[in-house]
Amino acid sequence: MIYTIIYLPKAEKYLVDLDDKNYNRIEESVEEIKKNPYRKRPKVDIIKLSGYKSPPMYRLRVGRHRLEYFVDEDEKVIKVVDTFLRSSDSDYR
Repeated sequence: MIYTIIYLPKAEKYLVDLDDKNYNRIEESVEEIKKNPYRKRPKVDIIKLSGYKSPPMYRLRVGRHRLEYFVDEDEKVIKVVDTFLRSSDSDYR
C-alpha cells in the first residue's frame, strides 16, 4: 500500500529554501518511502531513532540532509516532522 506524505510547517519551510538539485534528490527518496517507510534499501537510508516510544520516529538520510518522520498506520500517512542539514554529531537531540 502507498502511504501519503504530510510535511509539517517546519519541514516544509526547509524544503522550500533548497536548490532544485537537492530538492529533487529528497523528493526521489520520499517517493521511495511511500512504498515502505520502515525498510532500508538502495536510495533509502532509514533508521529508527531511539528515545521515541509512541509513535516511533524514523530518520531518512539523503546525502547530508535528514528528514525525521513518523508513520500513522491507521490513516496510512507519513508525517515529516523536521528536515535539516547534518553538519556534526550534535545535530541529533
